[in-house]
This record gives sequence, structure tokens and C-alpha cells, in this order.
Amino acid sequence: MNTATVSQPVSIDLFCRVIDNLGDIGVCWRLARQLAARPEVAQLRLWVDDLHSFSRIQSEIQSGLQSQRLQGVDIEHWHNARQDYPAPHPFVIEAFACEPPETMTRQLKADSHVWINLDYLSAEPWVQGCHGLPSPQAGGANKYFFFPGFVPQTGGLLRESDLLARRDTFLKDDTAYQAMLNRLGVSQKHVQALLQGEMQQMFLFCYPDAPVLALPEVLSSLQQKTLLLVPESVAQHLPELAKGHLLTQRIPAVNQADFDALLWRSALNIVRGEDSLVRAIWAGQPMLWQPYVQEEQAHLDKLQAWLDTGNLPEPVQALHLAWSSADQAGAAAALRRSLEPQVLRLWQQEARAYSTKLAEQADLASSLLSFYTQVARKR
Repeated sequence: MNTATVSQPVSIDLFCRVIDNLGDIGVCWRLARQLAARPEVAQLRLWVDDLHSFSRIQSEIQSGLQSQRLQGVDIEHWHNARQDYPAPHPFVIEAFACEPPETMTRQLKADSHVWINLDYLSAEPWVQGCHGLPSPQAGGANKYFFFPGFVPQTGGLLRESDLLARRDTFLKDDTAYQAMLNRLGVSQKHVQALLQGEMQQMFLFCYPDAPVLALPEVLSSLQQKTLLLVPESVAQHLPELAKGHLLTQRIPAVNQADFDALLWRSALNIVRGEDSLVRAIWAGQPMLWQPYVQEEQAHLDKLQAWLDTGNLPEPVQALHLAWSSADQAGAAAALRRSLEPQVLRLWQQEARAYSTKLAEQADLASSLLSFYTQVARKR
């Protein structure tokens, strides 16, 4: 393919299966909108197998429709009974090895398509060696491994071009903050306490095995009151966490814009999974991340690899490892040390510096489009 053809806008098919916890569709919906908004993209079709789950993070989705358009993205329901699959676009992205329908993939050709498996996010060193490698397929096309990551030798992280500017504006806008708290159902008494600095906001979004009872053990005795916001689907079978100076509030499912804003205003974000990790990084606030549990403690290796990309204080690193090991006593001890004024200041400084450093790298959408151009030009 010649350079003139490559410079023209490309059309993209992005495939997503909703596995669990909405993380896959959360990543794909953000990516779809970012790609569709780029001048280099003529059309983007997002293929999703579970529109009902999709609607939990984007309420405008109509789960009964086979085709719909929202925010510049053509959304297609991908299901076994469907027969009318169109010819694939020149750029095909399958998220997390979801295996697009054979009726489309058997039409993919090395001289006319670029096919990518967008893999899971990881900071492990081996990723750099595998990023961008081709895997020859039965039909003659190559499928390329594409890894998001934290270093320039990977595909980068999902980030809208104006994200950090919107974050910094929101941090100064108490009216917008109050409106968000109202949407979450926070009482006016607590809203005023948060706005006046009499209370700090924290956010808990964890997996079921997280040692959450470490939170009241430590937060209840802090001098400043804490309002811990907890999604309805989280920590359902655990005792009430409220105690002493720790208050809790259940909040409903929110769209992605409110999720970001929630993280921006929290003094501590406790998050799980990959999509929430990246959004918490961009918040630039202290965060505690819990990766998805894997066999033989492989998630702890993944966690340590991520910790190695930053410069968090030792107590904060110990907190991460204890939290992801379901170690309540260890988590409580490390959290208490991490919230000591001197350590907390270092944690806050590192959170903002880490966000700034990663924002200097190419974002995931830009990296994908650059990769498409590079492969297409070699044909």
C-alpha cells in the first residue's frame, strides 16, 4: 500500500466480549470514542456481545437493538444467531483475544487488512519484547500482539487529549463537584462538610477478597472525618464499615464521566482491575490498586511489576501487597503508616508526578493508529 492511501482516513472494527466486572467493555467503550473522534478515522464499528451489561456504564445504550449509533460510534450487537456480518474494515482490533466471528476473519488478507489483538495491560518486562510481534493466521493474514503499558516500548495507556485539563478544571469547580455528589445521592449535610473541608472523600471499588475491615480499623480513628463512597455492587456481603470518624455511603452505578470525576476528588482511591487503575492514575491522587486474582499468586507478580514503574514510599508498597494478599492485619498496619503526614505527602507527590510522567507518552489510541500506518506502509 502506498503512502497516499495510508494517509486517508481508515475505518475500524473493534470487537469486545463482556466477560466480567465490566472492565472489558469499559476499556473498549473509551477506546472506541477516542478513535472515532480522531480525524484519521472515517468510521468505527464497535461489536459487543452483551448490550445489557454495556448499558450499565452507558445508559443510552438500547439493549434490544442490533445496530445503533452513539457519540460517533456505530455499535453492533454481536451474537451467535446473527447472519448479516459485513465485510471487515481495513483495521480490525479484537480486544483481549475475543475471537471475532469467522465469517469476518476469514476475509482478512495480509495485503489489505491490519489485524490486532489488543492484549491486557501489564508492566511485566516480557511485554516489551512481545509488543508488535506478528502471528501468522491460517488464512494468510498476520495478527499482531499489541500491549498497552507504562513505558514507551509498549502501546501506552488510554487517555483523552484533554483529560488532565478537565481534571484540573473540575478540582477548582465546587459547583460541578456538588452537582456530582447530588447525582450520587450524598446527603446535603455531607455535601456541605466535604465542600468546607470538614470531611474528606475516599472511594472503595474492590474485589470480594479484599481485606476491607482494615479500613474502619484505621480510618475511624483519623482526626478528620472520612466519607467512604462504595458502589452498590461492591463489598455486598461484608459488615457495615462505618465506625467512629468513618462514614460510608452506597452509590449507584455511574457513567464513565462521573467515575472519573469521583476519582479526581477522592483523597484515596481504592480500585480494582485495569480500566480503573488507569483512570486512578490520571486522577493524580493517592491510590491503592488490586489486580484480578490469578492462580499461583501470579497477580502479585503483576502488581510488583507495576509498583516497580513508580516511586511509591515503602509503606504504600507494603499496603498494596498486603491488600492483594487478603492480609487484614498487614493492610491495616501499612495503611496506618501510609497515612502518617510525612508519608502521605510523599504519596500525594508521587501520585501527581506519576500521572504527569505517563501523560508525556503517546496514548493508546494514537499508538494504535501509528502502528496501523507503519504496517500498511510496508505492504
